[in-house]
Amino acid sequence: MFQYENCLSNEQGRELAAKLGVVDLFWDWDLPRTREGFYRFQGSVTAAVVRGWAFALIADIIWMETASRDLKECTQFAEGVKSKIPEVMLAYNLSPSFNWDASGMTDQQMMEFIPRIARLGYCWQFITLAGFHADALVVDTFAKDYARRGMLAYVERIQREERSNGVDTLAHQKWSGVTEEQFKESWTRPEAAGMGEGTSLVVATSRM
Repeated sequence: MFQYENCLSNEQGRELAAKLGVVDLFWDWDLPRTREGFYRFQGSVTAAVVRGWAFALIADIIWMETASRDLKECTQFAEGVKSKIPEVMLAYNLSPSFNWDASGMTDQQMMEFIPRIARLGYCWQFITLAGFHADALVVDTFAKDYARRGMLAYVERIQREERSNGVDTLAHQKWSGVTEEQFKESWTRPEAAGMGEGTSLVVATSRM
């Protein structure tokens, strides 16, 4: 493992050079950058560990972005950072950019992935853009079904599912101060008395 303790800052390097008699040392942070503005830096798990050591002193949590779902990288990073700062909290991006089905993992392994890396110290695990993908899937599939079956598609796919799963948005009106009574499975509506047999009870039980 690269020894972070052997690294010198720019200021420390200049002090050391001055002690060695080099007083007019030229250094420009921006010269190594490409024409596009990128620094010529070769990233690696080891490099991320070294940066983790530095930032762990001032950050609440440390996150290394990875190109793929790789348990070996997870382990190497966690063990590397914690070898110097064992109490550090780690984050992991369960990225939707990964093709999880092509990862070689079984369904059982996918189910166990989160608790498995949690034991390595990844206490905050998240899916970036999970809502974006979930919204896109629901809207796309619903729109196609709505074009084919009309209002029944909404009732079956959305409203009944909200009711049966206790989803709070079923009665979205309550968020603006309107009663949610009408969205229960049954409710009383005085003007419904003429709907049959003199009753004012309206029943809306799911047929699913």
